[in-house]
Amino acid sequence: MSHELALLQLFINFFAALFLLSIRSGNLISNRILAFYFVIFNLDISNFVFINFYNEHLNLEMLRCNLSALLAPTLYFYVRSVLHTDFRFKAKDWAHTLPFIIIVLTFMPRFYVVEDTALKLQINNNLQPSFELLFVHIFQYIQMAIYLALIFIVIRRNKLTILNSYSDELKLNKQWLSHFMAFFLVSFALALIRNVVKFTEFQNALNVITPIMMLAGLGFSCWILWQALHKPELFKGISSQLEKVRFPADNKKIPIGQASEILAKLELHMQSQKPYLNPTLNIDTLAEAVGIVAQDISSALNHHLGRHFFDFINGYRIAAACEMLASPDCSEKTVLDILLKSGFNSKSSFNTAFKKHMQMTPSQYRQQKLPAIFQQS
Repeated sequence: MSHELALLQLFINFFAALFLLSIRSGNLISNRILAFYFVIFNLDISNFVFINFYNEHLNLEMLRCNLSALLAPTLYFYVRSVLHTDFRFKAKDWAHTLPFIIIVLTFMPRFYVVEDTALKLQINNNLQPSFELLFVHIFQYIQMAIYLALIFIVIRRNKLTILNSYSDELKLNKQWLSHFMAFFLVSFALALIRNVVKFTEFQNALNVITPIMMLAGLGFSCWILWQALHKPELFKGISSQLEKVRFPADNKKIPIGQASEILAKLELHMQSQKPYLNPTLNIDTLAEAVGIVAQDISSALNHHLGRHFFDFINGYRIAAACEMLASPDCSEKTVLDILLKSGFNSKSSFNTAFKKHMQMTPSQYRQQKLPAIFQQS
């Protein structure tokens, strides 16, 4: 079964990589990184299909295993390239190949440069205790854990930057990245279990674990390709430079007096000009309108009001929506009409924000308010 699943995955990944390299639209850097990931992944699982070839070329078999050390860094760069519109590779990024180089050097003395085929087979097939194999397995799982943490940090930093810069939830539509992390964690866990079992007396369990791992890998490949090609709107990133000036942890806390003045000025502008009715309002536009530095607005909201820009603007939008939902004059307007008039641009974002602020749905709020108003009138 593992052979058939591997063959299917090789086929899918091969044509996915070819397609990603051939298209000339969209995020070219992300497409190429994802194509590289598929190529490395194919090499990693190719031993299930080309068993005899690798048994005859043991150095290539070991190199194939060692190349898996490039998978986690590749996914890390893929996430960065998707989230940052200005992403470019730099010379320092070559440092991410160091784990692969260390692993190759570990096997160099007793594997790559020796002619003893019997020794190579023993090490490769785990027929005798091997310091190299044990070290590399531990090293690679530490590496994967580190890159999981790095990916999580990049995603979280990006999300917080968006919350502090935009009021449009479409910019925040990165739920697919949570699924991405979940898939990666499942694959990581299965690979860890498989390799722990490999060093125990329960090696027969590999006949069950390996097909499950192959299915997870196949699902991951299909899913990530679907997200990249079928939903390109999810891959609209922001400038990494924006994160450097907007990430709340980096914002300097301004004095209470200055923060109070900023918040009062914002309140006055919100009440008089109603900028929140613009569904694409961002902090730079608001900063220019009120004549306050965007970073000071962000600091006042984060540290003194305890809110992100995203929630701050949505608070006014929800208040406007509540006023219309509770008004008899708007009783014939649909919820869609009201959400559009209050500054939202999608029903899902409106429902989510409304429930967060009011602890009920828009329909429930309307049913609660309108009967009382009608009775009074």
